[in-house]
Amino acid sequence: MRAVYNSGRGESVVSAGIGVGMPSSRREIEEDILEELCHMAQRRPCLGVGDVSEALKISEKELSYYLRQMKRHGYVELSPEGTSVCLTELGRITGAECGYRHETFAQFLQFVGVGSETAREDACRMEHIVSEETARQVCNFVNYGETFERVLRYTDLSYRYAPGDYVFLMGIYYMEKTYPRRFAREFHDFSQNIRLHVEEEKSWFELEIDPEPDSDLGCLWYKDQQKWIRAELHKGKPVIPSDVFEFSIQRQDPVIEGNALIAFANEDEEPVDWNSRELDVHIW
Repeated sequence: MRAVYNSGRGESVVSAGIGVGMPSSRREIEEDILEELCHMAQRRPCLGVGDVSEALKISEKELSYYLRQMKRHGYVELSPEGTSVCLTELGRITGAECGYRHETFAQFLQFVGVGSETAREDACRMEHIVSEETARQVCNFVNYGETFERVLRYTDLSYRYAPGDYVFLMGIYYMEKTYPRRFAREFHDFSQNIRLHVEEEKSWFELEIDPEPDSDLGCLWYKDQQKWIRAELHKGKPVIPSDVFEFSIQRQDPVIEGNALIAFANEDEEPVDWNSRELDVHIW
C-alpha cells in the first residue's frame, strides 16, 4: 500500500515508488482505500475514519470524499455522522481481489530480481493500470511456475536458434474441434518431418512433399495475420516463414510447439478460412 497526498491542484500524487510525482486516478485511489479497508476489517468490521486516514496518510476530508464515492458504488456503508465505515459484501470481495492482484504482482517482480520493498511499491501502481488479460497471465505465471505455457506471436525463430537446420515432426489437421484430432487428407502427401532453416536474421519451415502424392494438392498458402499468402518454393519445397506461427513456450524449454493456418488452393484462387487446415510443428 502506498501513501497518497493532495497536490493542491485537485489531484492526488503518489508519495513513493514507481509513480513518484505521477498523479493517480480516482479509481486507483479508491482501490487502494478499498484494499486497506479490507485488510483493517480483518481485525474489526467497522472502522473509524480517523484510523483509516492515519493508515493511508491522507486527510480525513479527502478520505471522506472518496468514501462517499465508494458508498455510491456499493462498496461501503457510512455511519450517519460519517465517522465510521463498514465494508459491504461487494466491498469485501472487490477489496480481496485488489489485495490478491497486488500480492501477485509483487511476487512476480521479486521473481525477476526486484527487491521486496521496491516490488511492493511498484506493484501498487502496476495493479491498477494493466489490462485484465495481463493480470490474469501474470497470475498464471506466478501460480504455475515451471509448467506455465506462454504464447509468442509474430516472432522469428532466428532470435532463438543458432543458424543451421533443425528437423522436427509436424501434423496437418482439420480445423474441427474433435478429440482425438483428425489428420487432414493432405497430411498423407507430405513427409512427417519438417525442417527449420535458420539464418542470421530470418528463418522458415520447409515441408517435403511426397514424390507421388495421392491427390492434386494445388498451391500451399499460409495465413499471415489477416492475409493469405502463397508459399514460395525453396529448392522445390514450399516454405513458411517462422514469424507467421504462434509458438507455445515453457520456462525450461525454448519452444515446445508452433501452429499456423494453412490452406491448399489453385495459384489464382485465394483460400477461404472455412476450408483451411492447421499446421502443427512439435519442437524439442
